[in-house]
Amino acid sequence: MSVHIGLMIWKEMKQQGVTVSSLADNLAISKTKTQEIINSASLDISLLVSISEILNYNFLAYYENGQLFSNLSHEEKRKSQEEIKRLKMLISEKNKAIELKEKMIQNLSHTVSILEKGQMY
Repeated sequence: MSVHIGLMIWKEMKQQGVTVSSLADNLAISKTKTQEIINSASLDISLLVSISEILNYNFLAYYENGQLFSNLSHEEKRKSQEEIKRLKMLISEKNKAIELKEKMIQNLSHTVSILEKGQMY
């Protein structure tokens, strides 16, 4: 069976209202690379799985007669879910650290401004 998987991805993106930019951000790749994916007739399986998860649509069904991820064991799925959860927690912690650093910079800038005004008098 010949499937242009990029076209199938594009159709699903349009159906869900997902932009190329949004998909690129979720895949952590450039918009140009994302557009190349949409133009591709075939893709690496791990990339296709990632896109399937992001869009919550089983693109593998085009190749496996409708059996949803039948070759992935429950243990592999569980481990993947745990790793995703761990990575999301790390991202959350990173974002909190960035926020704290930004607040610290603002406070330091404010302190410097006050000190500079004090030296003028």
